Amino acid sequence: MKMRKNRLAAMSLAVCMAAAMALAGCGKTDGEVKEEEEDQNLPTITFTHGYYHDESEWPAAAEMRAIYEEFAEAHKDEFNFVIKADEGGAEGIYNTALNDLSSGEFYDIADFGGWNIVPVASESDAILDLKPYLDEDADFKDGVGVCYDQNLVDGKIYSVREQIEGVGFWYNSALFEQAGAQTPDQWQTWADFDTAVDKLVEAGIMPFGLNAGWPTNILLAGYSQRNEQSRAFYESGATVESFDDASFRESLAFMQDNVLQKIDSANFGPGGDDDEQYRTDFFDGKTAMLFNGVWDAGGAVDCAAGIENIKPATFPTDEPGKRAALLSGGTGFVVSNKLDEQQTEACIEFIKYMTSPEIASRIIEKGIGMAPGTAIDYDELLNKVETDDAKLLVEACRMCQKADVQALGLGNTFGDAEGEIQGKYAGLMDGSKTPEDVIKELDDFLAASE
Repeated sequence: MKMRKNRLAAMSLAVCMAAAMALAGCGKTDGEVKEEEEDQNLPTITFTHGYYHDESEWPAAAEMRAIYEEFAEAHKDEFNFVIKADEGGAEGIYNTALNDLSSGEFYDIADFGGWNIVPVASESDAILDLKPYLDEDADFKDGVGVCYDQNLVDGKIYSVREQIEGVGFWYNSALFEQAGAQTPDQWQTWADFDTAVDKLVEAGIMPFGLNAGWPTNILLAGYSQRNEQSRAFYESGATVESFDDASFRESLAFMQDNVLQKIDSANFGPGGDDDEQYRTDFFDGKTAMLFNGVWDAGGAVDCAAGIENIKPATFPTDEPGKRAALLSGGTGFVVSNKLDEQQTEACIEFIKYMTSPEIASRIIEKGIGMAPGTAIDYDELLNKVETDDAKLLVEACRMCQKADVQALGLGNTFGDAEGEIQGKYAGLMDGSKTPEDVIKELDDFLAASE
């Protein structure tokens, strides 16, 4: 069975923003440990990250730098922790690593922010297997959460993250009430989704906006968690040899009949990074559901729909009462395996710090994103945060973390085939393609990729 090269791991809100801002070129590196401040008698480790942005551009970047600096200060008598911001962002860090690997070099430790350096770096025998350190420390393992299983390849774990992409969806409770439809928090199975969508349409309310990309991928991935058979096929995505599978055919039929043909062309955009109309329509109160991640709690601030009406939800399954969410870790911290023992211990100490309940809670509290840790006290966080959007983020993260089924996003699962899948949505919507047509075309893609 041939494994195709995986696409970039799905990125959290922080990574997406970093990539978008990288072109601005107005980074700040204030607060870094400078060479003249180093104690030459102590081990030195250089940590490279992509949070270069000025606080006025992106407050989360300044908060992340502060977290790093606090670690450096706390350990200044043990080792020199040099913090280096790359103004190329995570993509720049990735490209530099590719170039350096060709000459046998690698960062001491770097945050790749979702850019998957692991295959080429591990093949070059350049990076450290973190699994032994995780296995000997239960708190450390709890701190990395889903990253442990998701990043386990051939018995090794080369990377974990302090943030993950948590995805369910959002809904406008006022529009559901107006339509007399059962709200998503009450749904027991996907049949309840269908009933609610029909009631919304009957009431003249657009159930959701979609496009040939991200939001539709989310819904397809969410529906694919409905039962054991559909989950088994979905999980095989990276190595699937044929899309001719009954559960996948059912998923495509659902997308065509129960989703795409429930909206008109005005509510189906072309996709791509600039197509944000599906978000705009939801926060303007024109659609009832938004398929996007936990970070979009911030979109509810001062929105026309009213922040009091915006609620988070996770996906139903066909196992009554069970819920599903998409939690994608991907590539984050990667450590060189050429460091000495003291340097390696310092890197491990840093990753433990970044995945600790204290830092995880801070990442959520400050609105940076969702942390993977399973020991986070969400009740305490809800009592601590003050703004409505912060409370929405905490609640959305808690829902994703408590979901009975937790799966990777579509891109993480199907790699290069993700683009081929989303290229079929328009045909399913206008009826020019059937699920069988799509399956044949996807199998042709697989054959051409061999």
